[in-house]
Amino acid sequence: MEKIALSLVGPIVSPIFSKLQNSALPYFGGDITEEELQHLQNTILPKIKAVLLVAAAKNEAVLQPWLVTLKEAAYEAEDVLDMYEYQRLKEAQVSSVPKFIKKLKEKARPFSLKTELKDTMEKLIKIAHGIDQFTSIISNFPNQDLMNQQPPTVSSPTSLVIGRDHERDSIVNMMISAANEPGTSSESRIPVLAIYGIGGAGKTTLAQLINKDPRVEKHFDTKMWVHVSRIFDARAITKKIIESISKDECPHVESFDVLQSILKNMLLLKSKKCLLVLDDVWCLDKERWDQMLIPFNEAGETGSRILITCRAEEVTSKLEVDHSFPLAELEDNDYWSIFMHYSFGDAKKDITDPQLLELAREIMKKLSKSPLAARMVGSSLRGKDVGYWKQTLQRRDMLKDTLGALYWSFELLPPCLQRCFALCSLYPKGYYFMNIKEDFVRLWIAQGFIEVPSNSTVTLEDEAMHYFNELLSKSFFQKKYHWYEMHDLLHDLAENVSKDYCFRIEDDCQRIPANVMHLSVVDNKDISSHLPNIFKLINLRTLIIVSRSIEQDDISGFIQQDDISGFIQQVFMKFKKLRMLHLGGRYDKLLKLDKSVGGLKLLRYLQVREVEELPESLDKLYHLQFLVIHKSIKNEVPQELNKLINLRYVGGGNEIRASKIPLFGKLTSLQEIGRYEVSTTNKKQFGIGQLKNLQQLRGTLRIDGLENVKDKAEASEALLKEKKHVESLELHWEERWSLERDGSMDEEVLEALQPHPNLGALMLEGYKGVRLPKWTREDGSLSSSDLYFVNLGCMHSLEIVCCRNLQEIPSLPRMLERLVIKGCENLSELPLLPLGLKVLDLQGVGFDLERGLKVLTSLTHLTLTKLPWLTSLLLGPNLTALEDVRIENCENLRSIGNSLVYSSSLKSLYITDCPKLTVQQQQQQQQQQQADDHWGGGVMERLHVTGCPELTWLWNLNCFTSVRELTVKGCPKLTLIKSGGGGGGGADSLSPMPSSSSSLYAVTIDDLSLLTAALPPRRRECCCLNSLWSLTIEDSTKDEEKAFTAEQEELFQHHHLTSLTRLAFIFCLGLPSLPANLENLSSLRVLYILGCPKIESLPNLPASLETLFIWGGCHPRLKEKYGNDERINFH
Repeated sequence: MEKIALSLVGPIVSPIFSKLQNSALPYFGGDITEEELQHLQNTILPKIKAVLLVAAAKNEAVLQPWLVTLKEAAYEAEDVLDMYEYQRLKEAQVSSVPKFIKKLKEKARPFSLKTELKDTMEKLIKIAHGIDQFTSIISNFPNQDLMNQQPPTVSSPTSLVIGRDHERDSIVNMMISAANEPGTSSESRIPVLAIYGIGGAGKTTLAQLINKDPRVEKHFDTKMWVHVSRIFDARAITKKIIESISKDECPHVESFDVLQSILKNMLLLKSKKCLLVLDDVWCLDKERWDQMLIPFNEAGETGSRILITCRAEEVTSKLEVDHSFPLAELEDNDYWSIFMHYSFGDAKKDITDPQLLELAREIMKKLSKSPLAARMVGSSLRGKDVGYWKQTLQRRDMLKDTLGALYWSFELLPPCLQRCFALCSLYPKGYYFMNIKEDFVRLWIAQGFIEVPSNSTVTLEDEAMHYFNELLSKSFFQKKYHWYEMHDLLHDLAENVSKDYCFRIEDDCQRIPANVMHLSVVDNKDISSHLPNIFKLINLRTLIIVSRSIEQDDISGFIQQDDISGFIQQVFMKFKKLRMLHLGGRYDKLLKLDKSVGGLKLLRYLQVREVEELPESLDKLYHLQFLVIHKSIKNEVPQELNKLINLRYVGGGNEIRASKIPLFGKLTSLQEIGRYEVSTTNKKQFGIGQLKNLQQLRGTLRIDGLENVKDKAEASEALLKEKKHVESLELHWEERWSLERDGSMDEEVLEALQPHPNLGALMLEGYKGVRLPKWTREDGSLSSSDLYFVNLGCMHSLEIVCCRNLQEIPSLPRMLERLVIKGCENLSELPLLPLGLKVLDLQGVGFDLERGLKVLTSLTHLTLTKLPWLTSLLLGPNLTALEDVRIENCENLRSIGNSLVYSSSLKSLYITDCPKLTVQQQQQQQQQQQADDHWGGGVMERLHVTGCPELTWLWNLNCFTSVRELTVKGCPKLTLIKSGGGGGGGADSLSPMPSSSSSLYAVTIDDLSLLTAALPPRRRECCCLNSLWSLTIEDSTKDEEKAFTAEQEELFQHHHLTSLTRLAFIFCLGLPSLPANLENLSSLRVLYILGCPKIESLPNLPASLETLFIWGGCHPRLKEKYGNDERINFH
């Protein structure tokens, strides 16, 4: 491994020599002769870079001592050069000093600094002259050009699982079967299943395949996935489980008992049957294992499962898992298919060259049937010619085991990718890379690893993303949902190649090597004992506080709270060579950055989660490129930050952003500025002209306060047309000043804010003009409506909000996929809608568009709000992509067509406050007929109907077998629907509740009579609500006393709510008591009573109940009677 680690010296040092070659030599002036300068620049430095390239490829042992000496000298030279550059940047900011004085100061620049630079360079040159002894290595190195190649990125091959169908089906069947369920004894527990096999065998891939299986998706209500790692930390794992459930950061809690209590309550509230997947388990301690699973064994429903993956069979025996599944070798044909997939992708079927196929089979045989090796080696060979495949086969000794194959793939990476990959070892195994910009892009830029030519239009961020995509395409990372992961064995590789200069304090860490340059601290480990050794790391360039958690970094346990500020101050005082400082986490005491932070003269990247305030000394960090502050109590930005001309990003929180810096227009390297508000009074520092020179802006640009722009000339100073990287433009006028503002002025201002043709999304809000600007046409002299938006041919989203004077939109962009129009009362009509439109949201507009909707075959989301013209919604059968429909506050809507309600694609239907909506008897009969005519039941999952007082029929819900969430409120006439009741349905009317085949999960109603309708006498043996998990009753509209009827009580008595786990009574003002038969709900665990003032006592509660919440507005006698019951929480 020493050999592996030293092989990275070349890739790490090479960019330093590029920097020296481009930047350092001009500083010597007359201290070096022209001949010496030419020899150094044209001969010595290029020769060094050539040997470094060979060293990375061949790993010659004879080069190692020289490489180490060279590395140390190169880093020393870079530090001095950066200090020299710092001094130059500092002097450049003294704008008031005359030029001739600046030149005198430059000549009189600290003698020690110039001498140090000269001495360091001479030392480096002396070491470099030793290169001559290695020239034979260069000349004898074959295919050097091949190693210099950087082939274009090949798209990342899709993940493939072949040959595991039997294992998948066996495990899935075991997981969803009713056998081996826990009983009712105190020793009952959730069954644990295990997949075990050697590293790289495909255990995690198989677990992911199982996790996504439709049978598993249907069976389990909640799924959690957590990477465990070698050191078993029950507290950290529990936090990650909580985050996996909530999709949010875990509460800041130190106590393991409290965390377990939180998890238990979440399991009670969130889920029926749950699946927990624990990936990469090494734990052999049965007692600690059982303790961690207590919340699941106490709160997990029957049918829940735990699935683990592990490398050793010993783990499965020690933990006494219920079922073990060893992962056997793949069959030859299956492994061949995997290797060919990653080597050739979709082109594998076109490979007919017998020589290439034979080479492929020979290489495949060397890979020991490791799926990971097949993925890595295949991805590295993707797109290469036969000669390359032949050279690969010559490395057969390296390919014979998985780790060797991985290192071979690493060797093939260009040096620029090797050094970037190596820094990934700073993150823990199983880390979810959620934010590529923070986790990689800015880290690599801050370290100087990203190089682009000075005349290139490609930004550092673009190039860094290109690097990441290269690594992704070569399978060094894998995309998982909305994050990226690295395989454990690849993480081991990153650790091995970087161990000479990277170190991670994690779990039971060993002694910190003295030569470490990049240090990370993981999962709030107390490192107090390591502090003396940490502060000896005089060459430290990176310090990161990082967490395994999805959302949260935490420094709070990393050192004693009282010592945090002292520790940070020591960091500022001792680590003068830092390029990156990331202090993530939340603190019991706010972190205070004092003025000593200004002493970090080489710092490029500073990230802090929470601080009291930002010190003024930040304006001394002239090298700073990224300033990320998530929260600052004072929300003030130092006034002189505009001196930091290298700044590329300032942000992290809503109030800490680049546009808050006075004269931020000087920061011409900025990539983002956040929300920008044009100042009313201070236009010199915050006027719209500050945007003029920010040509590198990208992503979303939002400009507020456009009512403060006085005329077209002032608006034109923004030069938006030249900002070709801006993808989304949001323009806002403050509507409250609209009465005092002339609409013609808005038109002039908007005319001058013409964006670049590359713009993808445009939003206008509060614009008072009556027409759109001329730049929405191809030529300002042309008026044909067909030419509108031709200049914005890339636009896919258009949003027009509260533009109350706008009268016409002659046409829409052809590529438009999203259209939102709200509060445009004077807009008389819309043009022909693009056929590719997917999202349409109309609110408060006065034109009729119903006919135009029928041809939108690509439409997936439709929202109609406050449309007085809408009397019926009779959409045609062609809207086969429609998934989500929301209709709100349409006061004249009377009917909704069957083609919409019974659409085979519709998943969600929300109808709110439509007072005239009804379904007539004829429609009821049509619906009944449609339900009987082979309709498959659709995919409707959510049906919410509120505020529809004339509605007497809730469609034929017996047909909606997929409905999981049902909300019915403010529909009093629905109470007539019961056996033999009114509503025109007669004795054969179907109830408004779904049938027994339903997957109904949660119901919210506001009228107790609906409970009777849910289960008429002729269906009381059908258990039609046996899947219901949550029932909420809200009845705040009346306060007259209204108790449960005998029929409603019978619903509880007959045990039809057999799965009911959560029951809530919310603002039932007239309810005098709870159901007397509540104790029959054998699955009930959580009961809420909120704002029910007439309930004075409780009935017998079921033995299964674990928590009862009695909140606001309830009768005081409840607390008097039940205040000592541990299960009851009063608020």
